[in-house]
Amino acid sequence: MPTHSRHLVLSAAVAGTLMLTGSIALLPAAAAAADTGVTASLPARTTSVPAADQVSGSGQTVVWRQTTSADRLPHGWLSVAGGAAQDLGALADTDEGVGVDAVSVQGSVVATATSANPNGALADHVTLRHLDTGTQETLAVAYDASGDAPDERYRAQAGDGILVQQAYYDDQSQYRVRLVLRTSDGDRTLLSDDEQDEVLASDADGALVRRRTAPSWDYRIVYVDFATGATVTVAEPDSEALPQGLEFTPTHVGVIDGATLTEWRRSAPGQDPATVALPTDKARWISDDTLAWYVWSADGNELYAMSRDGSTASADDLGGTFRDISVGDDGRMRASLYRPDKDAAVQTLVDGRVSRADGDATTIPAGQARLDALALSGGTLYTADDSSRATGVLLSSRLTAGPSGAAATTPSRVLAYGTGTVHQTLAAAGDRVLVEQGDAYQVYDNGTLTGVPLALGDTSADHVMDFDGEHFLLSDKTTVNNGTLLLYTVATGASSRVPAGSALDGGALYTSVKDGTSLWSIRRTDLATDTTTTVTTVDCLPGSLQVRGSWVLVTTCGATSQQGLLIRTGSTTSRTTVDASVRTPVLGTGVLYTFTKGTGADVTLNARVLDVAGATARPLFTLPSKANSAAAERWAVDREAPWAAWTDDDGVTHAVWAGTPSRTSAAASVPAGFSPNGDGSSDTWAPTWTYDRPVNWTLTVKSGSTTVRTLTGTAAGGKVAPVWNGKNTAGASAAEGGYTWTLAVTDTVTGEPAAGLGGTVVLRRTAPVASVTAPTLASDGSSSATIPVSWAAKTTGVTSYDIGWRVATRDSKGTWTLGPLQTWRTRTTAKSAVFGASGSPVAPKAGLTYRFYARAHDDAGQTGAWSAVAATGVPYDDRSSVLAYKGTWTSASVASAWAKTERVSAAKGATVSFTAAGTKLRIVATRRSNGGRFAVVVDGVTVGTVNTYASTTGYRKVVFTYTLGTKIASHKVQLKVLSGSTPGRSTVHLDAIMVTR
Repeated sequence: MPTHSRHLVLSAAVAGTLMLTGSIALLPAAAAAADTGVTASLPARTTSVPAADQVSGSGQTVVWRQTTSADRLPHGWLSVAGGAAQDLGALADTDEGVGVDAVSVQGSVVATATSANPNGALADHVTLRHLDTGTQETLAVAYDASGDAPDERYRAQAGDGILVQQAYYDDQSQYRVRLVLRTSDGDRTLLSDDEQDEVLASDADGALVRRRTAPSWDYRIVYVDFATGATVTVAEPDSEALPQGLEFTPTHVGVIDGATLTEWRRSAPGQDPATVALPTDKARWISDDTLAWYVWSADGNELYAMSRDGSTASADDLGGTFRDISVGDDGRMRASLYRPDKDAAVQTLVDGRVSRADGDATTIPAGQARLDALALSGGTLYTADDSSRATGVLLSSRLTAGPSGAAATTPSRVLAYGTGTVHQTLAAAGDRVLVEQGDAYQVYDNGTLTGVPLALGDTSADHVMDFDGEHFLLSDKTTVNNGTLLLYTVATGASSRVPAGSALDGGALYTSVKDGTSLWSIRRTDLATDTTTTVTTVDCLPGSLQVRGSWVLVTTCGATSQQGLLIRTGSTTSRTTVDASVRTPVLGTGVLYTFTKGTGADVTLNARVLDVAGATARPLFTLPSKANSAAAERWAVDREAPWAAWTDDDGVTHAVWAGTPSRTSAAASVPAGFSPNGDGSSDTWAPTWTYDRPVNWTLTVKSGSTTVRTLTGTAAGGKVAPVWNGKNTAGASAAEGGYTWTLAVTDTVTGEPAAGLGGTVVLRRTAPVASVTAPTLASDGSSSATIPVSWAAKTTGVTSYDIGWRVATRDSKGTWTLGPLQTWRTRTTAKSAVFGASGSPVAPKAGLTYRFYARAHDDAGQTGAWSAVAATGVPYDDRSSVLAYKGTWTSASVASAWAKTERVSAAKGATVSFTAAGTKLRIVATRRSNGGRFAVVVDGVTVGTVNTYASTTGYRKVVFTYTLGTKIASHKVQLKVLSGSTPGRSTVHLDAIMVTR
């Protein structure tokens, strides 16, 4: 903490009941703008408590000075017994920096120093308000700014008088300066013959004064007693810096040097001082009975306190974070408490501790802060506040624009800064901000310093031209001479010179290069790989470049041109001239900002959304004037998202959405077709699209070039949901077939169009029909237990199919029941599959019959009925345990047979028996040139004779089919080998048996 930061004034306790009279009024609160359309407003930012050296206290009366709004003269404020703060009016400018107290209180008298100079100057009169009587008087100060006789400078209050530094010529016409005590009764000289007297502390009884004395102009600090005129030197510093600790209380004057306190009694300043050995050399401040000091920590200044006489063995941690403290004329310490981003207070300390007594805390009214710069990036608004806080602060607020309107989150602190002036340079890219602090450029990532600061020593003539988060382009003093920009890499601190007019975007540097012809090439250099490519050419001398995505803005096209050129890279036709006569246009991501001038000096910012047919330049706001010629602009645009912002004269920051409605990330629901046939399914076409803004919409349906139907509406919540019932404009049914549609959308508030949408829809009135085919037996198509199934559409417009299957099962009582329909394929676009192959729901089992069904879905969203069944049985192999053989049979391996085996017999009378529980019997055998005959006996009755002869061998042939009945019942079946029809044709090759259930 600087040793010269001291506040030293004031006098005795407040007398009697205090009265407040005269023109004292409360400061009106700043009104917050409200807009539920496309503009969001942040209330005026408020400043916190002044520093302690701007606070004067006497008993329960506290006064201070505070700026009431951006860049205006400070006002004086008064609070009694912790009551509501009262505005004492505007004060004089006190920028001379010689310790003048513009507003102070001693006893029951408030001194307000003001100036009649409207531009602000040192006080030319001081008004003394007597709080106990309500009277006031004015003491003139002959201030003329010359410094020559009889120029006067107000230096401090002295109870119901004032201390004035007065220039004069002595009897030898020598220039002199004296310190005068002025009251309504006249002047009395206290000190004279000095070049400068700076009052460090005063009250109604005396003052501490720092003097520069001739002829050596050494520094001396003296205490002067008003009643007697006696003085005592309390310190002789080597420079203008004050001693380690210097203060006076109602009873003592004290100086701390190291761990020693030297003090004089004010009632007898001429007597020898007393010394007190202190337990620490960190003590700084003294009241009648307490010393206090700071210990710096990352969380702020911690304030400690101890007994003034040194009797306390160790200090007590007060536990608070304080910026500064001061001592009033009543000997009571007061601290300025700082709480980030909130209003704060002047708090009285008793014995070094926060006082809980009524009236010992005074809330400072929230005055307007000075938002010196704005920056926008990706929908985040950054504001730099360099107002009267102990340190400046950088704030961020997230912006959104939805169906309920534009909104901004409460500003939150990104970082606090104690050096430099962030308001002079503020740029943002994503979560990174570039600020100027202490003649250096620094980048913060989410509030944390990142990379290597660029220290140039003097940034007064520098300008940041572009910033992408990783690099920035700086137009510094050197560029005036060689026509280049400085490209600075934040992470490494590396820098290089690049051509003037260059731009940054997407990790690349864009420059203009003459290619030896009449054309200029705009080139992109990847800053990571150093790869250079040409993105486009222009046939004019380009001005500076701006690049965002696939768009390039040449700010001027020609040496004396006031027209820019907007270019879509990759296109030879997308080139548009842009007016640059008022101000340089700004290219954002998907938005072009331009400027127009009104009849007066007003300039309007306009925004046109790119890549949207029919979009026009929409006026956003009139640019606010700068606070002064040295201040930053009070408006900004977002080059990453469609936002712009400005701050008005009342300190309210407004952010306006400059975009156009866009569809949300959720996929739109747009049926490909519908079927208005009254069946309750897809009878209307009801597409939906969801936008992030309230929109007006128009849906146009055409057949060829003829408009069939037009639907319009407003989506207050952003959800567009038209419904077409299949009727044309005349109310008649539209013909079955395909139609084209287009959707046109505009923002209901701004009228700005969104990007157009279009597509096709099919209207159908006939439900889709499908058919399914499968072999009667699985053995008809292969030698294994798999079933090839195919299906097909029988109507037009079919887009997919569902395939189902059923099978009969037998319960524990032996009853066969057909099971429920189960799904095998859902909305498949295939036309065939193999049941039993990989991915099938079950493996087909021998002896069961599998039934297959198909249904179709069409492009109108209809689902047809299930088709007729296609049934396939899986036969028992000749080796199945359900078959009982008698006589001579042999087993043979045959690759083409069902399950690759056959049972062979040529013995007359050999039999195979089994129980058939089903509705139909099928015998599968191999036909051969030696094929013999067999009889089929059902329930003791021969129902057929089968001859298996064939000149050509045929495998897996159904050689016999017999209907057992309409219901499933058990039957005894026997196959008996008969004698051959001719010699050599007597062998039966039995392959499989199938009973349909």
